[in-house]
Amino acid sequence: MPIYSHSQLSMYEDCPLKYKLRYREGIKRAAEGVEGFLGTMVHDTLKKCYDDLRFTKANALSDLLAYYNGIWQEKWHDSVVILKEDLVEEHYRALGEKLIETYYKRFAPFDSDITIGTEMSLNFSLDDQNRYRMTGYIDRLSRTQGDVHEIHDYKTSAYLPSQEDADNDRQLGLYNIGIQKRWPAIKNIRLVWHYLAFDTELVSHRTSEAISNLVRDTKRLIDEIEAARDFPPRESPLCDWCEYPDLCPRRKHLFKVEALPVNEYLDEPGVVLVNKYVSLKNEEARIRDEVEKVREAILDYARREEVEVIRGSDCKARVKVDEKLKFPRKNDAERRELDDIIKGAGKWGEVSELDTTLLTRFVENSLWSRDLIDQVMKYGRIEESTSIHISKLKDREN
Repeated sequence: MPIYSHSQLSMYEDCPLKYKLRYREGIKRAAEGVEGFLGTMVHDTLKKCYDDLRFTKANALSDLLAYYNGIWQEKWHDSVVILKEDLVEEHYRALGEKLIETYYKRFAPFDSDITIGTEMSLNFSLDDQNRYRMTGYIDRLSRTQGDVHEIHDYKTSAYLPSQEDADNDRQLGLYNIGIQKRWPAIKNIRLVWHYLAFDTELVSHRTSEAISNLVRDTKRLIDEIEAARDFPPRESPLCDWCEYPDLCPRRKHLFKVEALPVNEYLDEPGVVLVNKYVSLKNEEARIRDEVEKVREAILDYARREEVEVIRGSDCKARVKVDEKLKFPRKNDAERRELDDIIKGAGKWGEVSELDTTLLTRFVENSLWSRDLIDQVMKYGRIEESTSIHISKLKDREN
């Protein structure tokens, strides 16, 4: 099996197609978002802060800011993507300065713990057979009083998660495992996230049960990735930062036409077809509403005149009114009470039927044994289902 990282696993969860393009087909592109660039510059500056301290060199805040601005200027490139139209490079550079200053004022002179390593590489296995191999980089590992080791992670995002999110975080949980694999004598580990924009730390500790569950869930996810044959796209707000819009079936037409001048855009075959389709659907809706109004008028006429057949110019309409017994549907509020009554009477087996939607979920998610799924699939067939759904473009796409 290949070596996996938390970012790899997250990319598969976020969008299987992007995972396939990056890791199965090896298509690497240089697109870099400004948020990621900012994060790298701040991380590099804090790394210098602690690396220099290991050689007894204490940097003043002005020294760190000078270093930060130097590497920003050196590494900035024109392909860094800024999506927010009201912001420019200078806004993000200044934000990085603020984050560093906030951290410095809170933790200087940085002597509350001993730094063991920064940007520390980890390579470890989740199992004794070395099948589920993991890799990653720790921002900083330190030791505090009481022989407590802390795994530090710096966050420059404008989002502050909950304590529950921290307690369920996979990345630092995996790093916890990696540290104990390298140094089995280390028993007491704290996971610390520094949310620089909020001057806030979230702290978590993993129990042995939590570690066992994390290992189980991660191995299960790796097995799913290894067995995967289809890698469908999955839309989310992250699509705005994706570097593969031209290869995604849900984005590549938008990517193709957004750069066209107006005269070519309106004549592009796909645009023409969608515009025509929307026009016809709007007309269809108008006609459907008109038909329903006339239908109700015919029913009212039939009741009022007590007739069942109404003659037109060259046709006639037969009105038939039936009374049908119906029961609450599956998702109706009263359905459970009805089910309990039937079950209590011992008649459930006579009226229940196979829930094929539930059956499909059991098969597709391999929730049964392989033998049972093979038996069930003898009665299954793959059918093509097509649909067209219309939605408005976002302002940015317009």
